[in-house]
Amino acid sequence: MYDFESFQSCDTDDKKLENESVNQGIVENPVTFHCGQCNTVWADSRGICGEATSINSLICLEVTPDVTINSGREWSPDGLFSACVYNTLQCAGCLCLMGVILYSTPQHLSALRNLFLLKKDKMYCYIFSTGQTVKASTLNFNVTPVGERVSELRQLIQETESHLSDVSAVMDDTRANEATSSVQSTS
Repeated sequence: MYDFESFQSCDTDDKKLENESVNQGIVENPVTFHCGQCNTVWADSRGICGEATSINSLICLEVTPDVTINSGREWSPDGLFSACVYNTLQCAGCLCLMGVILYSTPQHLSALRNLFLLKKDKMYCYIFSTGQTVKASTLNFNVTPVGERVSELRQLIQETESHLSDVSAVMDDTRANEATSSVQSTS
C-alpha cells in the first residue's frame, strides 16, 4: 500500500521568488516541473489544472513519458484517501514514488478522478521568465475559477461593445458631414 504521508522534501536549493506577482501568476508563465532527486522533467505548466492543497499536490491533465504509472491498482482503507482505488506514479529516472491517479473515490474527491496528482514536496520548478529553480512547495498554483474568468470576459465584451457603439456613432456623424459637404460643393 502507498503511504501518502511519507513523502520527503527534495534535496534542492530552497530559493524563494523575489517577485510575488510572478508567484501568483505562475500557472500562466512557462514552468517545468522536475524530480527533486534526479532532475527528470515530469510536467510543464501547460498541463496544470491547479493545486489540491489538502494533499499538497499539483493537479495535472498530462505528464511527460518519464512519469510511469505503476500497473497494480491499490486501495486505501483509511487516511486522506480512505476508500479510494488508485495507481501510484513513479519517476522513470530514479524510481521514486511521486504521486497517484485516483480512479474510484468517495464523492468529496470525485473532482480528482483520472487526473495526475504530483506531490509538491517531491519536485522543484524551473521558471523560464526568471531563470529560477525553486521548490514547488514554495509556490502557489491556485487557478482562478472558470466562473470568475467568464465574468471578466463578459465585462470586457460589454466594454468593447460600448466602444464599438461610440466608434460607430462617430463614423455615422463623419459620413453625414461628408454627405452634407458633398451636396454643398456640388451646388
